[in-house]
Amino acid sequence: MSYALLIPARDEAETLPHLFAGIRRLGDPPARVVVVDNGSTDGPAAVAARLGAEVVAEPRPGYGRACLAGIARLREARPETPDTIVFLDADDFAAPAQLPKLLGPIRTGDADLVVGERTASAPHLGVRWHARLGNRFVLAVMRVRFGAQVRDMGPFRAIRMDTLDALDLDDLDYGWYVQMQVRALAGGWRVTGVPVDFERRTVGRSKVSGDALASAKAGWVMIGTLATEIARARGRRDPVPTPESQSRADTSS
Repeated sequence: MSYALLIPARDEAETLPHLFAGIRRLGDPPARVVVVDNGSTDGPAAVAARLGAEVVAEPRPGYGRACLAGIARLREARPETPDTIVFLDADDFAAPAQLPKLLGPIRTGDADLVVGERTASAPHLGVRWHARLGNRFVLAVMRVRFGAQVRDMGPFRAIRMDTLDALDLDDLDYGWYVQMQVRALAGGWRVTGVPVDFERRTVGRSKVSGDALASAKAGWVMIGTLATEIARARGRRDPVPTPESQSRADTSS
């Protein structure tokens, strides 16, 4: 199974060398690494290119917009489109070492989307309290509405390319991961979580979780996306085809 890393980066030139140091230590390296410069002012594109990544420029702001730009690049087969995409933030230095754990359920055929459930060695090192509030609310609604068992909305996640294509994601902001999770659950795709180590960044400053106001704004965006996607799922007549349903259809025909 081939996989690619997609790393949205806005003003993260200082963090990229630390992240790539972990990527270089991987025994099973990614087929491709794409860094999306999302309107930065500190020059992460030059740093990423020097570190050997493919670089995409997306000057328009928006987390989802940056992810979509990176996905468009990965669909350009050079030499081939990867089977799986791993999304990770430029400041998550613990992520590379945990890639085998994240990719495991996809490699064994047990999941289509795997979400890293962030845990910390001490409470003061984990996700800040104001960043957890919206996260917990969204997860509680998804648990009631869809029976979801995943315990986090973390950005460190892996998804099969065919699943990603079927979800047809179009959110351009911080509702990106909410949309991904809700559409996967509503469509009957297999979504699971795995615990991953997480500690607050030691380089630079977070643009969302490091600021209570920014976290509140991102939280409202996530809640709005959740409401929109639940209404969409309720009104949808035809389910999104999953590997199992497609297999049944092929057999019956």
